[in-house]
Amino acid sequence: MHTPKTTLCTVCRGHKKLCGREVCPILEKKRIRESIAPLINKDIFGASPSAFFVGDWNYPKVLVGPLVPPVHEDTEIFDLPEGWHGKELDEIIKFRSLLVRSKEFLKVTDAKNPKGYLEKSQEIVMSRKPVDVELILKKTPHFALEFSQFSPPTGPSGFVESFKIAENPKVPRVIDKINSDDIKASKGISLLYDKDIPVSHISKLLSAGLLGEQKNRKLVPTRWSITATDDSLSKFHLKKVKSSPEINKFEVYHDEDVGNRFVILLFPSMWCYEFLECWLPGSLFLESSLSPNVISDHELFDGRKEYAFLTAGAYYAARFSVTEHLFEKGRQAGALVFMEVHPTYHTPVGVWRVREITRNALQKKPDYFDTEEEALKKASEILSLSFEKYREKSKILGFKHKQKTLFDWIN
Repeated sequence: MHTPKTTLCTVCRGHKKLCGREVCPILEKKRIRESIAPLINKDIFGASPSAFFVGDWNYPKVLVGPLVPPVHEDTEIFDLPEGWHGKELDEIIKFRSLLVRSKEFLKVTDAKNPKGYLEKSQEIVMSRKPVDVELILKKTPHFALEFSQFSPPTGPSGFVESFKIAENPKVPRVIDKINSDDIKASKGISLLYDKDIPVSHISKLLSAGLLGEQKNRKLVPTRWSITATDDSLSKFHLKKVKSSPEINKFEVYHDEDVGNRFVILLFPSMWCYEFLECWLPGSLFLESSLSPNVISDHELFDGRKEYAFLTAGAYYAARFSVTEHLFEKGRQAGALVFMEVHPTYHTPVGVWRVREITRNALQKKPDYFDTEEEALKKASEILSLSFEKYREKSKILGFKHKQKTLFDWIN
């Protein structure tokens, strides 16, 4: 008989893997706390990697502040998801746990006329290099790790007593210009992207209230800004993609990182897209005794009118990577993205992983096929779950009915 969930931990004690996970999250958190806690006190002096966090609790008056580690060397990687592919999950969690989140309550509309604490925070966010910061909190923060499905984890947090920038931030000219301009946020996002500003940096600029028409500027909760940036850039890409010639073969790409496996199938078609997600037994949100469930969201050529509630930020992160790839190739296609989450993904570290793993997959040479059957067979060989489970839940694969093939229907 399966042990009740409420007693799993007391029976297991982190060693018997009764919940099905390869790593006990409780023991992992304890191990990280023991290595980090001696470095944390109320006086923090370190190099902030342009890191900034805006909460969504109590909106429109929210907790806001830069993230400052108690170290100076090699901190840029601490808040650069574009550089995390291939790193171990524990390594990512450890350097994220060093980021002490300073906080103060501000109204989101304070971004229209930033002063003091917010103005100095914005200077840090605009910098392309880590900035030395002297931070004094009101009291020594208790060790904590804040995890989210959307944004990367953060370490201990505390309310600010005083805050000082100890050097001049190195602000790229394009960021300074767009911050000064009176243009819509979507336009600013696309201009920054054209100048090779990392997507993660763009989302922080949006979150800090540095983009948009001056009269409309607001602080944007971090989790919202990440998805808004992915969504905006996808739409920017699609303006070109939808008028580009279609690919002429079926293309299958795949990659795996931090316990997440992705398969991307591009096929000859007008633009359409579906994201299918499955957490396997023993993974973070599914006990080993339970059956896996596939969820999906999709869009056809005219796009979506509603938010992708089932797959949420992952939908937009993967769509960004697919549209970026097609934009760069000057081609149009239909796309199916399959995400499988395995038990080795023991701790949530944010939606960045979806964007960066799919991006990495699409940079590889794909397997080419002439037929739908061959392409789906290849995808099924890579995925762990029976492909029929995906077929049952897929809206695009389910559009076959009386049509000769899925792709005849779409065209």
